Amino acid sequence: MKTYRNEHVWVDVDCSIHLLRQTWLGVPTSEHFRDGSLAILALAKRHRVKRWLIDLRPLRLFNPVDLHWFIEHWLPQANSGVGLTQQARIAVVLNDPNQFGKLGADLILRASGRLNESLSSRYFVDTEDYHQWLLDD
Repeated sequence: MKTYRNEHVWVDVDCSIHLLRQTWLGVPTSEHFRDGSLAILALAKRHRVKRWLIDLRPLRLFNPVDLHWFIEHWLPQANSGVGLTQQARIAVVLNDPNQFGKLGADLILRASGRLNESLSSRYFVDTEDYHQWLLDD
């Protein structure tokens, strides 16, 4: 298992099933958000990730400037040779469907879908459901 950690994101990759798990914490600083996002991209490329689990339960919110950077810079890189081009599945886990962090995730997932129509994504509040959905082929 490969990992990356900073104060605001924890990332693990299960190479055997091409699954990347990322957990965002608190209110990420721009530095931690961008460093974490770039590390995630590098891990995804290296391990040909096809399944993404984004856990937003401990997140309070994303900075709108960082979301703009993510959509304008990170997503185009991700769609040029990462698992996102391989019919990836992205599961986003929330405490409840009205969690504030969902707003940022909505923006990112809509932009991802425009860049890659084969991408599948869903929101979950039950941990058992997302695991099954991610592993289904």
